[in-house]
Amino acid sequence: MSREHQLPELQNYIDGEFSAPAVDRGLSLHDANTGAPLQQRRNSNREQIQAALQAADRTYHTGTWEDTPAQERAEILERLADEISGDQYAEAISTADSLTSGAIIRTTRKMARMLPFVFRGAAAYLREGHLDQMVPGPCGQVEYLRRPWGPALLIAPWNGPTAIGSHKMASALAAGAPCILKPSEFTPHSAIMMARAAHRAGVPRGAFQLTLGDRSIGAQMVEDPRIKAVSFTGGLAGGRAIARACADDFIPTQLELGGNNQLVVFADADLDQAATGIVYGLTNLNGQWCRALGRLLVHESIKDRLLDKVLSLLSTIRLGHSLDEDSDMGPLVHRAQYEQVLSDIERLKRNGGHALSSTPLPDLEGYFIAPTLVDGCRPDDTREEIFGPVAAVHTFRDDSEALALANGTDLGLAGYVYSRDEEKAFAFARKMRTGGVKINGYSLLSIGEGTPRGAWGLSGLGEEGHGQSIEFFTGARVIGVSPQDPLGGR
Repeated sequence: MSREHQLPELQNYIDGEFSAPAVDRGLSLHDANTGAPLQQRRNSNREQIQAALQAADRTYHTGTWEDTPAQERAEILERLADEISGDQYAEAISTADSLTSGAIIRTTRKMARMLPFVFRGAAAYLREGHLDQMVPGPCGQVEYLRRPWGPALLIAPWNGPTAIGSHKMASALAAGAPCILKPSEFTPHSAIMMARAAHRAGVPRGAFQLTLGDRSIGAQMVEDPRIKAVSFTGGLAGGRAIARACADDFIPTQLELGGNNQLVVFADADLDQAATGIVYGLTNLNGQWCRALGRLLVHESIKDRLLDKVLSLLSTIRLGHSLDEDSDMGPLVHRAQYEQVLSDIERLKRNGGHALSSTPLPDLEGYFIAPTLVDGCRPDDTREEIFGPVAAVHTFRDDSEALALANGTDLGLAGYVYSRDEEKAFAFARKMRTGGVKINGYSLLSIGEGTPRGAWGLSGLGEEGHGQSIEFFTGARVIGVSPQDPLGGR
């Protein structure tokens, strides 16, 4: 397998034109598997950012994109989907994502192949007429319209950059909102390829733009009064900064900030099934995803048997190069993340934790950490998310103790319950303060068509989903003939 791969050139897409980000930061993007430098990291300068903001603002005020009929917007989204279809396109995106994020090629390839469906799904939502409805009124039909708040800023993370970035982009464009996408500086390449596709598909100038760089350029755009909505996926610190910046002017924010997700295994669970879910939660996307396993809560009577099964499965996981088709798991995204996760493991060990791991490390120089369970810590020491392949283990004696543990963090993104008694599992899941609970299974995908991905507590604000994300970028406008009430209330 060749390790020589050419990454797409770093290019902004501003007001219908491609250009290199102007600032050379003197830093390199590195191969997560080897630590070898891949590409210079560059920032957009202030002039480029202002040009993007000005173009988005102009497009909004002239109505160039908003006034394009929904059916025409749908046609453009479908052309965009056509532009990014095909194995060659998917392979280029998945290879870039695997090299830079460390996610294995089999996973990034699946995400890249879903790209056309994201844009076609947004087009279908428009064709179904959800943004232009008629409802009964006292004097005839009333128009119920959903129209964009204004220019939208889309900030995508380095984990799952293609899936998350495309979802935000397709949703904003479907809503009629001129948008600016800022991907992570560590994984910008799928966004560049989507910008090329948008250009070829005929998305009007200023309706979609791409600005590359670090968090400082995101901060400049969040704080600009021309931005009227912000969709952000990332860390808690970034989410809090965005919420503060948007609070004074009540700018709508959609924040997905991660979770310390609980997996509850009751005494009657199928232990083989539960062990498979636990290993998936630790290893999928190398434990670097918002719904990864954070805390394993297991009935005390089955803990030893369950952990034996988990360690047995972990010993079969092939931790290797992210481009190797036989790898089950790859490295962490970069050195700083690698060192942070190692530090978190050591912190738990200092607090009485015992690290359990059985996956062999590869003979590579990259940022590899074997999936690890840490047993023996107090629950108060495991309340915060570790964004990596690490989860704490806690036992419970009865359902009430299990529920107290399951609701024992300030984060509430995802939960998982394993029990042969589905009625009991559903009853327990309904009491978990989290955005979603999956029973007897652990999957990257949603479990219900049309259902939102919610966030409770410090996991974020708002809901994401097919229709939910499109509507986030819009406000209601209701227009109709009204009866005239008499003066004086007679």
